[in-house]
Amino acid sequence: MSAPACPNIGTLSSRALALLLQGRAITHRDFWLHAGTYRLSADIHLLRKGGWDILDTPEVVPTSDPTKRRAHIKRYHLPNEAISAAGEAGRDYVRWVKEWERKRAGLAGTGATAPADEAAGTLGQATDPKQVNTGAQV
Repeated sequence: MSAPACPNIGTLSSRALALLLQGRAITHRDFWLHAGTYRLSADIHLLRKGGWDILDTPEVVPTSDPTKRRAHIKRYHLPNEAISAAGEAGRDYVRWVKEWERKRAGLAGTGATAPADEAAGTLGQATDPKQVNTGAQV
């Protein structure tokens, strides 16, 4: 079986995968606070298509709606086996995504945007420094 595909560094999918590879269980709200997007399910879909075994747990949570409406959400996570299988390459990938985020945070307010390219490769390819798309020139 081949390794799951990793999205290019700098895409929202790469940022979601980095959180999951760190053992985090994330919701849309978590990703909104982390990356400013409410489209986590789209990135989860892309990661699953790339071979990542992302699991989800349904939850019912309170909302700020004055009618006391409750929302049905999902909390996404990677099984420990998938994190272990990613190994050192997965840890490198997380480190590179975090480095990209730190560099991009320094560009806040300049009008620069993250790359729209969602091209993917294997975990080994994505963690090869020659093949990593680091986004904007910094």
